Amino acid sequence: MSLPKLTVMNHELTLPSTGKKITFRPFLVKEEKILMMAMQSGESTDIVRTLRDIIESCVESELNVKTLTMFDIEYVFLQLRARSVGDTIPITYSLEVETCQETNDKCQFKTTINIDEIKVEKEKDHKDLIDITDKIKVKMRYPEIEMSTRISKLKQEEMIDATFSMIGQCIEYIMDGEEMHKPSDYTEKELDEFLNSLSTEQFRSIQQFFDTMPKLRHKVIGKCSKCGKEDEKVLEGMADFFV
Repeated sequence: MSLPKLTVMNHELTLPSTGKKITFRPFLVKEEKILMMAMQSGESTDIVRTLRDIIESCVESELNVKTLTMFDIEYVFLQLRARSVGDTIPITYSLEVETCQETNDKCQFKTTINIDEIKVEKEKDHKDLIDITDKIKVKMRYPEIEMSTRISKLKQEEMIDATFSMIGQCIEYIMDGEEMHKPSDYTEKELDEFLNSLSTEQFRSIQQFFDTMPKLRHKVIGKCSKCGKEDEKVLEGMADFFV
């Protein structure tokens, strides 16, 4: 006689980057074990890879997880976590400048977040179609998770070349009046020459696209468990919510 097989309920969410609806199941104990080991390692690369693998296992819809953005990965995992473990997350944090009146040590602020209240926020001045001149416009797309992870691990001296490479890979097309230029029709050298020909102001307008990309953001009010002092903090991205 075989053991009973458990059924799990599927859920639906909308990807922040594309608006595509996908169905997913909660993650199981075997997947939670893998996640706990990655969290214990403290390595951001391991954590991101594990989140990606868990999402790949749990999403029932057709989806290439490797093409997702960082904020997609973060948002999808939050929804997975809500349906798998619970829809609240306990948060504890401290501030170097805040001294507890009871212990003379740093205040330990504690609060609880409802996952359904956490949203991917986009800054008001964020846009993906960049005006270079009156005629020339550059349409950008968001970097995929692999690219974002690779960039975050680079040393300072490697960042300039890597940033140029990432910008080139994130150009969807270039408009020159009515004429559209697709990067796939040009070499990497030709794209580099185009980027190098920009003025500082024009290049910064493209960088602004990356600086203002959507991200998980949520404002919380924490309270010190010892002295009762309250603090308002804005949580952003994977490190604040998951690590």
